[in-house]
Amino acid sequence: MPPPRRNILIFHAAALGDFIVTWPLALALARVHPQSRVFYVTQRTKGLLAERVLRLESADSEAGWHAMFTAGSTLPEPQARLLAGAHSVVSFLSTPGDAFSENVNRLAPGSNYLPMTVSPPPDFAGHVTDHLLAQLESWPAVQGALVQVLRSVASRGVGGNPPQGDAVLVHPGSGAKRKCWPPGRFVELIRRLKDEGKGVRVALGEVELETWPADDLRHVESVADFVRPRDYVELLDEVMNAGSYVGNDSGPSHLAGITGLPTVALFGPSNPTQWHPLGPRVEIVRGATMEDITVEEVHQALLAVTNR
Repeated sequence: MPPPRRNILIFHAAALGDFIVTWPLALALARVHPQSRVFYVTQRTKGLLAERVLRLESADSEAGWHAMFTAGSTLPEPQARLLAGAHSVVSFLSTPGDAFSENVNRLAPGSNYLPMTVSPPPDFAGHVTDHLLAQLESWPAVQGALVQVLRSVASRGVGGNPPQGDAVLVHPGSGAKRKCWPPGRFVELIRRLKDEGKGVRVALGEVELETWPADDLRHVESVADFVRPRDYVELLDEVMNAGSYVGNDSGPSHLAGITGLPTVALFGPSNPTQWHPLGPRVEIVRGATMEDITVEEVHQALLAVTNR
């Protein structure tokens, strides 16, 4: 008799914010199947982040899993064993009937398999997590558990250890320039916070360091301490050592919010109804464009969320 299947695999390949909004689903699956091992199959640095915050497991998606996208292919032995031992598979990178789906059904026959999407349709009225819930109709137990997990996230976040620090962590970047508040506004906000006696740290990633004009980098660097997290785990360390956070619609804002850090997220062209960060202490400031958002609005939002 073959050994019982104990694995749950969640395949994900998109950006950090898209990844973080799936975390409640991973926790719901773990709640429904407490004797199972839940794995994210994703980029290594994202997997390590999920291991640290959610206390789940991960597998590097770049280590042999590319074969899943070719019909009839075989996986290396470690990956094949992990998949064959799965009783449930969720995929955010496939569609019904494609090569990936065919390979799941062939290599893990009889497993519960559900291809899903993170992004809702443009006219969707709810949050992205409502879109995830709607796709779980065939898994009612998981759907019910996800509702409970989302309530828990809204009241206390995830991870069990809320951030404990004093400084305001500022992340002025985003995956798209149109979603970024002008650097000069961040500089003005930082100066105002420092005049009030607050410590401020600015976290910049590779995108900002590579694409920002040198003058913008110098202006931000002149008014606050700089940190350059090398990966998502180091970014998490910065979040956990902060007292509050200000950033654009970006992955780091989702990370700050879901860990329970008082978070101000700035939205312009993107829809906060669909994409606001999850978490118990999140304030949204929205403008018709990012340039329409004033420093006063952000400052007042930060006061409100830290006093909540």
